[in-house]
Amino acid sequence: MARGRLEIICGCMFAGKTGRLIALLEAAGARGLRVVAFKHQLDARYDPANLATHDGRRFDALTADSPAGIPGRCSTADVVGIDEAQFFGRGLVAVCEHLRARGQRVIVAGIDHDAWGRPFPPLPQLREIADAVEMMHVGCTICGRPARFSQRVVPLNGPDMVGGPGQYQPRCQACFVPLPPPAPEY
Repeated sequence: MARGRLEIICGCMFAGKTGRLIALLEAAGARGLRVVAFKHQLDARYDPANLATHDGRRFDALTADSPAGIPGRCSTADVVGIDEAQFFGRGLVAVCEHLRARGQRVIVAGIDHDAWGRPFPPLPQLREIADAVEMMHVGCTICGRPARFSQRVVPLNGPDMVGGPGQYQPRCQACFVPLPPPAPEY
């Protein structure tokens, strides 16, 4: 069996990560490859049964509540897409290595910095082992420079930090203000 491949798409919110993931999955499907996409069950913002972009694009997806729920549901796929990697946690690293070892192309999209400005696992760990990394950029809401961070602009009301427009803005390092402590432990 051919060696698989691990590709990472990362950046702040609103940078187009999910749109890029969808484009790659659609292109693979158009070439006749078997494609399966996954999203975390926490992410029901726009559509609980599809990958969904902030601007309304959709792609059929399976939901999973942990990385362990992925490998058994995509064994016949040539290409596996995983969106919002940060919701899956560090366990996603071993799953991606497993999928790649069995010859699958794995494309993972996610946010690489949390709302405190810290590296958001598992993106740093996935980038270290990836065959390719694509950084997505969007302009800072304040100054227009390339944004790297997702600024939380509404108060936290519990541990759920899933959000979209109205809760977050893309910010450059100069305009980003980390949330006050305490930050979560990963």
